[in-house]
Amino acid sequence: MRKTFRFVCLALVLTTPTSAFPAEIEPESITVDIRGRTFIPSHVLIHHDQKTVLRFRNYDTELHSVVVKDLFLGIDLNVSGNGAQEFGPDGLKRVIVPPEGLVEFQFTPARAGTFSYLCDMPGHDMKALILVE
Repeated sequence: MRKTFRFVCLALVLTTPTSAFPAEIEPESITVDIRGRTFIPSHVLIHHDQKTVLRFRNYDTELHSVVVKDLFLGIDLNVSGNGAQEFGPDGLKRVIVPPEGLVEFQFTPARAGTFSYLCDMPGHDMKALILVE
C-alpha cells in the first residue's frame, strides 16, 4: 500500500506541467543616477510585496549619501556595493556612496506610500521620492 501511494505521488509530480507551479518572479530593478548633485530620476515607482533591486550609481567626483526615510523599517534588507553603511538605533541610517560608486538595496516593500530620500552631505540639497503602489 505504501509503495503504491509513493508511486502515485511520484507519477503526479513527474506528470504535472511546470506551469502549474508558480514561477520565481524577477525582481523589479531600478537604477538612480547621481549626477551634478541631483538624483536622476527624482521620482521612482515600485510595487509593494514585489522583490525590488534599487541601485544608486554615483557619477560625481565627490561623496554622496543615500538616506531613505521609513521605507526600510521592519523589513528584510540586503545592501551591497562599495558604499559605507552607517547604522543608528533604528537600523540603517545612511549609505555613503563614493565617487564612481554603486550601492544596491534588495528588499520587498511591505506597504504602499510615498517615501522620501536625500543626500545629507553638507551643502548638498538633494531630495527625491520613492512611490510604492
